[in-house]
Amino acid sequence: MEAKVIIATVAKTTRENKKIWSVGIEGEEQPAAFCKSAYKAMRFCFLLKKRTEGARISQDCLVVLSAEIKEEKAALANAEGQEKLDEVRQEFIEEHSVDAVLAQQPEQEPMAEPEKPKKQRKPRAKKNEQAADVIAFQ
Repeated sequence: MEAKVIIATVAKTTRENKKIWSVGIEGEEQPAAFCKSAYKAMRFCFLLKKRTEGARISQDCLVVLSAEIKEEKAALANAEGQEKLDEVRQEFIEEHSVDAVLAQQPEQEPMAEPEKPKKQRKPRAKKNEQAADVIAFQ
């Protein structure tokens, strides 16, 4: 009994330089499945491994797929960062253009008098309660 080996190879390259991956079991008559990304190809490899008990995934394929996934993530992060940078740059240009600066009216603040502190009431003097009692008894 031969050991089944799951392999993933690049089947095609599209016009946008995207790779189409072919995943299948070596020596089987079943046609290979096609995946649009390296990440999906790796997931499908592990799915095939689970479905076909005893099949193993080629170590070379895992290394190639892992490297391709890292490249895709780096390209995606770089593209997102570039988009944010372009967006911030465009906003800055719009805010600081000559027309925008000239269109803004200089704000004139009226001369305000400094606030005077509120006057507080003086505390009431306490009445002498003993004197009031003496007057009442007399």
